[in-house]
Amino acid sequence: MISLRVAGAGLVVGLLALCPHPAAAQDAMFKRGENVGVLERPRPGYEALGIRAGGFIVYPSLTLRAEYDDNLFARPQAESDTIITTTPSLEVRSDWGRHAVTLSADANLKRHDRFKSEDTDTWSSVGQGRLDVSRDTTLGARASFADRVEPRTVANSAVESAEPIQYQVQSANLIATHQLSRVKLVGRAELARYDYQDGRDLAGGVIDEDYRDHTELDVRAKAAYAHSPSTAFFAELGAQQMNYERSAGPNRDSDGITALAGVDLEITRLITGEFSVGYLHQSFNDPAYEDISNPHYRMRIDWYPTPLITVGLTATQRVSDSSLAEAPAFLARTVEVKADYELLRNLIISGQIHGADEDYRGIDRRDRRYGASLSANYLVNRTVGVSMRYKFETLNSSGVSRGRDFDDQSISLALVFQR
Repeated sequence: MISLRVAGAGLVVGLLALCPHPAAAQDAMFKRGENVGVLERPRPGYEALGIRAGGFIVYPSLTLRAEYDDNLFARPQAESDTIITTTPSLEVRSDWGRHAVTLSADANLKRHDRFKSEDTDTWSSVGQGRLDVSRDTTLGARASFADRVEPRTVANSAVESAEPIQYQVQSANLIATHQLSRVKLVGRAELARYDYQDGRDLAGGVIDEDYRDHTELDVRAKAAYAHSPSTAFFAELGAQQMNYERSAGPNRDSDGITALAGVDLEITRLITGEFSVGYLHQSFNDPAYEDISNPHYRMRIDWYPTPLITVGLTATQRVSDSSLAEAPAFLARTVEVKADYELLRNLIISGQIHGADEDYRGIDRRDRRYGASLSANYLVNRTVGVSMRYKFETLNSSGVSRGRDFDDQSISLALVFQR
């Protein structure tokens, strides 16, 4: 059994807390070339100016979305509904020469035409900051709280609930980066706590969700060496721990390690990518569950065929916690292809295709998910935008403990107001 506390302490002390934020894990370690993705490109005349307040800029926004979903409950027998969603948000960013602070909050208010039991009000708040210790060293911190509902398309619960399952997530992480000539060290330590609320089944009985309450600790370290302006080699080591507050059956606690080695490179002037392979291991405290020991991999390719088109491909695998009492986790392998096309300077067309294979541990079950989406975002001016989106998702489940299959389609139209 791996002791995550010992492994995590060793990583933090030995490598000075060198781990990236999850969203930055796929970023290139060193900037190369002149390619800029369609969604990252500045659009003068269409960007919100915000409201200046001393050394800060305040960005308020409001999104109004009308959506039609042809399978609201993600069941084999579909039932449709129309949903109106109101999303107010507020972001405050510092405007300093050095260091940075950002505070943000948003709410998501959903109202259904036919099925009022699906109405939900959720919200989140985030605070994050960056301390520029020197030109080569930065420290970052982030804390967040979110009140969420579990999407019906998750479809891995043993009993269907009469209303969406609510849960809260509290998380905090620390990040450090340091540049030593051609070597870059990056590190992250993150702690997240999940608290699920009990639900009601279709007959009115209580669905006990307390066994899902857990804490996740993730510590990662990454070191990269720039062999040339177009090639960087890297190694990444991670340790994870999942601790459940109580179990409805066998102990679901587990420890894990991941190790990757790879290259981050500019393949051609128009293609960049990351390729890494390694090892993944997850050991469970209860011997009733078989450990997960697998080859590990991560891949990312970005292609810029023209200045107006960006195409991306990502593939990876990870261990995720399961909502099923009899299954502590599943191994998820995912592949995603996406493309963005700047049809006009203020009109962006985006498409995405993705697939996932979810192999559960402790039970005989395997889920295969496939999906696609197509959207168009039109920026009328600095304060108004219009968005249209089509989404499709399908789930095929197999095995003795198989879940329910479904096909789900939705189409939506949104108005965005910003300042």
